[in-house]
Amino acid sequence: MAEPLRPAPAKLYGRENWIFIPTIASAALAPTVAEATGASSLDITRIAFADGAPEPTQNTNLVDQNRRFGDTTLAQFVGTTTYAGGQMTYQFDQQAAAATDPVKAWEKFQNTSGTVTGFLAKRSNVARATAPAAGQFLDVYPVEIGPSMPTKSGDGENAEGAAVCTFAVTGTPAFKVAILA
Repeated sequence: MAEPLRPAPAKLYGRENWIFIPTIASAALAPTVAEATGASSLDITRIAFADGAPEPTQNTNLVDQNRRFGDTTLAQFVGTTTYAGGQMTYQFDQQAAAATDPVKAWEKFQNTSGTVTGFLAKRSNVARATAPAAGQFLDVYPVEIGPSMPTKSGDGENAEGAAVCTFAVTGTPAFKVAILA
């Protein structure tokens, strides 16, 4: 028998990127380079706090088969899968001028109607300073982001101005989709 495979690790420390993309034209949720890097998109990799970064979750129910007369054992089925959002805490400076870096996420996620829709795209195992390019892969989550509220991150000497918002995953995510040219 041949030696079992042992793939090299996909190192993620400092190599995870989160990008908010307002619109994706592709039904397969594959953004183009222009959509992922355009002026309306925002790379929140170094804006979101690590302990408040967007980390969507998945929960799949396991359900028992209906017992039939005479059954003495039962098996299970895979049931409903739920994709969920959570909270995101990001850097915010209340005193910063409009359109400057300390308020970009606040201005992107704040909306007078209460919510912002778009896509959170996670790019893994790519250095954070590397621009999105055709052929790189993303996990794309359709989201609705609720209103932001000013807060702080950390306490004492490491306290920083921040804002927090709740986001919901509003559709089936697309995993390992290639960025299109």
